[in-house]
Amino acid sequence: MSNQLFFLSLADIFSVYPAIFKEQSKKLKKTKQIYLPSDEEWQDKMYYMLLEIQRHVNDSSDETLSLHDINKKEKPLFDPLRITKILSPGVSPNGRRSRILKYCHSTTVKVKLKAGARWTLPTIANAAKLLRKPPILVDFQNEHEMRLAFSLIYDVFRYKVVMSNALNDVSFFEQHKEYKNDEQRIWLMLFELYDRQFKGRNSEEKDLQASLYKESEVTDHADVLWQHRIRLAASISRMRIRVGALKLSQLLPIHLQNEKVAIAAANPVVTGWINPFLVKNKEEADKILTEMGFTVHGPDDEEQLLVQHCKWDNICPLVISCIPKDRSEFTKSVLMTKHYFIMQDKNFTFGPAIMSKLMDYFELDGDILQTHIGSPRSTAYLAALFYSINRVNNFYVYGAGANLKEYRRYMESIGVNNIRLFGDAFTSFPMESNRFRTVVGIFATPPNSFSAISDPIDLICSRGGDLSMLEVLTESEVSDEGRQRVAMILEEQLLTLTMSMSRPQVQFVLYQTHSIVGTENEDMVQHVVELINKLALEKHRNAYKEQKRLEAIAEAEAANIPAAAMSKDSPRKKDKPSTQPEPPVPGTPSSMAPPLPRLDSIDLIVTPDIDEFVQDTVPDICINQDNCIKQQTTGSYLSLVRRKTLTHLNEKYLIRRAEQRGLFGKPEKDSKDKSRPKTVKLQEQQTEPAPQDMGYDPRNSAHRSSAQQIVSKQISPKNIPLTVKHRTKGC
Repeated sequence: MSNQLFFLSLADIFSVYPAIFKEQSKKLKKTKQIYLPSDEEWQDKMYYMLLEIQRHVNDSSDETLSLHDINKKEKPLFDPLRITKILSPGVSPNGRRSRILKYCHSTTVKVKLKAGARWTLPTIANAAKLLRKPPILVDFQNEHEMRLAFSLIYDVFRYKVVMSNALNDVSFFEQHKEYKNDEQRIWLMLFELYDRQFKGRNSEEKDLQASLYKESEVTDHADVLWQHRIRLAASISRMRIRVGALKLSQLLPIHLQNEKVAIAAANPVVTGWINPFLVKNKEEADKILTEMGFTVHGPDDEEQLLVQHCKWDNICPLVISCIPKDRSEFTKSVLMTKHYFIMQDKNFTFGPAIMSKLMDYFELDGDILQTHIGSPRSTAYLAALFYSINRVNNFYVYGAGANLKEYRRYMESIGVNNIRLFGDAFTSFPMESNRFRTVVGIFATPPNSFSAISDPIDLICSRGGDLSMLEVLTESEVSDEGRQRVAMILEEQLLTLTMSMSRPQVQFVLYQTHSIVGTENEDMVQHVVELINKLALEKHRNAYKEQKRLEAIAEAEAANIPAAAMSKDSPRKKDKPSTQPEPPVPGTPSSMAPPLPRLDSIDLIVTPDIDEFVQDTVPDICINQDNCIKQQTTGSYLSLVRRKTLTHLNEKYLIRRAEQRGLFGKPEKDSKDKSRPKTVKLQEQQTEPAPQDMGYDPRNSAHRSSAQQIVSKQISPKNIPLTVKHRTKGC
């Protein structure tokens, strides 16, 4: 028994992840379907979609209206004075620091755990009710009570190996078989007994204990364990002595030895975000807090956070930290009962805060999609940030599953009205689905191990009290069932990233986990980026092969050679090398021209920049731009992946596509390029990526005039073939 605990204390349950990931990635390699921004069909769809929008612009009486802002409406700013200076990579490729750096002061305080019993009788009774099968309904008076009950259950599950070994050591279940099916509540009452060092309660507490234990149906459990208290205490002491454990937590696996939940429960700082759907601006929020007796500090204030003080966060908008005199009373205040303040651990706000800035960062407009809803409060926070962002048209969230109605009720109760929740899994939609055609950015939040979070109780409470999640977070070893669950999680992560990056309209993906496991983080992202880029290159090379095959058939027909002899699998086609020389470079004497590479070489084809994905640096969103997110232990892993060259669906795109289609005259394609597929890019054509046209103004009259010409030419009967009419209707 002691040897088992010794090896468990050295165990790393995350060591199995790489092997399972390798198995899952092999399955994913079979995926071949991918759609690209350079696909002619997709570009035509976007062209006709923009054309329809431009028609509405032309029909409008507002001469200043542009394609860019026809569907826009003014959104209120919660704090107009706080506009973080974030330059786009096109404007400032060498860095974003534009002023003298300031030091950002932390809003955290040091927490010391007190010796002695930590759990009160009401908390123990509430935990006993929750662990009963079926559970007894608990009517928590406030969120603080709920957090305490689940914090106790977390510790019980964390020490279940120690409790089980002690019970087996004294043959408890052999003597009391009636409790075998109520094992979790036996763990609870034994842990509570250990917490008070196997001592009896004070006489003034005995009446309260009898009343609460009777109500929660654990009186018999407590009595029978009290009879075995001496032998149980001796058993636990022997375990510690045999392995030299100074603390009971040293008997646990490495990932469970941290007292993070107890520290979070004892932490006096309350963190959350002000709800802009109900509190319209910062002045109103400051007024409410001041009336409650708090002194409010700005994010630049160097004052240390004290009791009855609040401080706005320097990184995450809307987030504020407070130290109330009494946390329990604070949770009963109007601030929380009327949902003006949503309590949330700061670790769950970094990802949404960065995601909310990326549309401005990349200067994109369109819809945003979140792939999974792990924490409804975190999703609501992102919706609150989009409340003031004009570039975001719609915010879609998938993966609510069976909790869809519950999550919709929650969003409605706190006033969130700019979000569309779906029960369907994001990965369940086929690639041909037209559901996401206007989505330009994806916040990929698949399930993960949650091994990096400092306060798992915040996650549990935000999910309405998910006991199954607590059991997963406190696993001490990986069983066959655990391996299967890990495989499913890794598969979901792979599919989420792959399907996010396989759609042509998606320009960037922000991937987030709350994990310390490299397999779920950098290894996952790097693998999928390499896979997607490889599939894109294969698609271009296959297109090039098909183009050359069709050309060969055309040449054969012109020379009266049977087409079958020049088919794709023809030995004649394979064996006969191309000897036709390439034409000389225009303007250069043929004798002086350098030899051009053979176009028949498939290795010369590379992926166009608009199709290729690259990993980018996550932008610094701190108000002082001093890399606060990197300096702090955030509990979040964030990776930003984007197209090497972004596709902006604006008037400039519309004009360029019209030119390519020959609407203004001769198509811009040269006759010498006709032998190449439209989506193929050759290595000799590679140059440095052209800088984005950051000076483009959608209100510019020249662009507007050109766009109007496109519409006027397209609506001419001679310019609209029947197929075009059909496509326009479909778009």
